[in-house]
Amino acid sequence: MSGRKLIYQIYPTAIGTLSDIADRIPMIAKLQPDYIWLSPIFLSPWVDGGYDVADYCQIDPRFGTMNDFRHLVAVCNKYHIGILHDLVMNHTSSEHIWFKKSERHDPWYKDYYVWMDHPLNWDSFFGGPAFDYDQIRGKYYLHLYDKRQPDLNFENPRVIREFKEIIKFWTDRGVAGFRVDSANVLAEDALRSGVLPRLSGFFNYYQTKETVEILEKLLGSSRIFTIAEPVGGDFMSHARFHELTRKAFDAAFNIGTLDVADTFLSIKDKPRAVNYRRWFRKLAKWSQEPKFSLALESHDTPRSPNRFGADPKVLAMLQFALPGNYPCIYQGQEIGTKNPQLSNNIDDYPGVQSRMIYRRQRKEGKTKRQAMKVVKQMSRDNARQPIDWAEYFLQDHNPRSTLNFYRAMVHLWREDPVFIHGKLKVAKTSSKGIFEFYRIYKKDKYFVHLDMTNHTASYIRDSNGRTIISTR
Repeated sequence: MSGRKLIYQIYPTAIGTLSDIADRIPMIAKLQPDYIWLSPIFLSPWVDGGYDVADYCQIDPRFGTMNDFRHLVAVCNKYHIGILHDLVMNHTSSEHIWFKKSERHDPWYKDYYVWMDHPLNWDSFFGGPAFDYDQIRGKYYLHLYDKRQPDLNFENPRVIREFKEIIKFWTDRGVAGFRVDSANVLAEDALRSGVLPRLSGFFNYYQTKETVEILEKLLGSSRIFTIAEPVGGDFMSHARFHELTRKAFDAAFNIGTLDVADTFLSIKDKPRAVNYRRWFRKLAKWSQEPKFSLALESHDTPRSPNRFGADPKVLAMLQFALPGNYPCIYQGQEIGTKNPQLSNNIDDYPGVQSRMIYRRQRKEGKTKRQAMKVVKQMSRDNARQPIDWAEYFLQDHNPRSTLNFYRAMVHLWREDPVFIHGKLKVAKTSSKGIFEFYRIYKKDKYFVHLDMTNHTASYIRDSNGRTIISTR
């Protein structure tokens, strides 16, 4: 499936039930998204915000029923919006019936997960060992994430068939496509190699050839829209990106295009001051990839105005003035939502990532106050708070609001030939937050001036020097 598509992500608990989401669609539709990506609404014990699935074909009661989902599909169809489910394939919840039967050595399910007699010395993404001992099975199982998120075994063709059935189940119910979570770590070829040095752990399972082949079998011939979320951050090379999106995906994110601004190798517990020049150069390079999806926020990131120290209107101009066929807006981003005042007590944080950051900070000798400062800065819990709908409706009626500025930028991205077809030519990248570039198409040449510090107005001017849009 080809063409330029705007994606709008919803983290459901920040809005409410499926009925609540359906009620908000008319307002969201004014941004003209092609797809709404729903973070998981499947049955889950909610250890990792729904990314620990206990049943892929059952709606979690906290969100409503299947009838509520059908109603949401109908409302979205009215506004010509497709729904993308968040497909978590790398792992399930340890509460999933597959795992319950696998740990009991059920003949059909015994090889649905990665079981080993002895653990390897790999680290999990959430910190600590990536293998845990199961008392019932008497073996170790792999979990690249939390120990309550056991990794599936994609060397087992039955697992692949299960996901084919899951995909069919949801497309039969009106789902237009899928965002695939942790798409490039499904198969761990190096399991056969035995214990390896700890520092090499990540590369043992990062986008193996087998993973790409599995994804192409599952998604390569489908007519639905698919977008990948590959892990690896700044390790994602253009060659690996092309390999991943060659057949299986219409588009893919690359979180490394954000992490390069304020982390080292995407390590969230060691934030740095924003390096604007490095960030701008990365964005300029990646935005020219036809299948790259530029997202400034997601359910896994802090809010962009806080993270990048920028005015929300400037960020809107950055996202939609750069080349890009698949931009993604995260709920509330369009009204300039900032990080909330989070608790100073780590026990109040539901996210496993926040607690991981805290543990690592304390292990390095930081005080509780110092550790909590980093948690509050980098926690993805910043993005998972309720949307301020009163503010949303106020901005809807204010022609100079951030919301209406986003709508204007989306309109330019959709309708202006220079933004649809224009080549990118970078003019200036500054460590002080200035990013200037041209978009050139035929005889038209647009000049874009972005000032992240907001000391000067950010604007777009045409070949005649006429201002097309400005933040002031």
